[in-house]
Amino acid sequence: MTPHNGIIEIHTIENTGNNANEMGLLTAQFVFYADCQQLKVWLPKTDYPKWDYGNYRIINRTTHNIVESGQVETKVSGNTQMLFDTLGFPEGEYLLEIESPKGGLHSLHFQKHVEGFIPENLKPAEPPSTDDTMREMFW
Repeated sequence: MTPHNGIIEIHTIENTGNNANEMGLLTAQFVFYADCQQLKVWLPKTDYPKWDYGNYRIINRTTHNIVESGQVETKVSGNTQMLFDTLGFPEGEYLLEIESPKGGLHSLHFQKHVEGFIPENLKPAEPPSTDDTMREMFW
């Protein structure tokens, strides 16, 4: 596996198909460490156990290749969390689809960026100014 250290930006989380408005939404978070990165996905709280879910698949939207697929119940840790090792994913747009027990699909759209690129919405905030001029004017 060739490592691709670019960060992941989560774009859209939605439900499609039958009962889309009744399924609850996924929750997702991207985490990274030195030479390791994961996409954490939590299934919505539901009365259905993990084995009632169907399959999942991650599709590279540029190449239309399925980069990972399987049964949800074998991917879930605990009751709701799914962990995906994304270090081997090359740059591009991706779609995670999860078959819901209610008949529709949970969908998560995300982008893997080139190494070193940080999207504007993920850049750290500027530290507060050390200039005390404003404070001194009003104190």
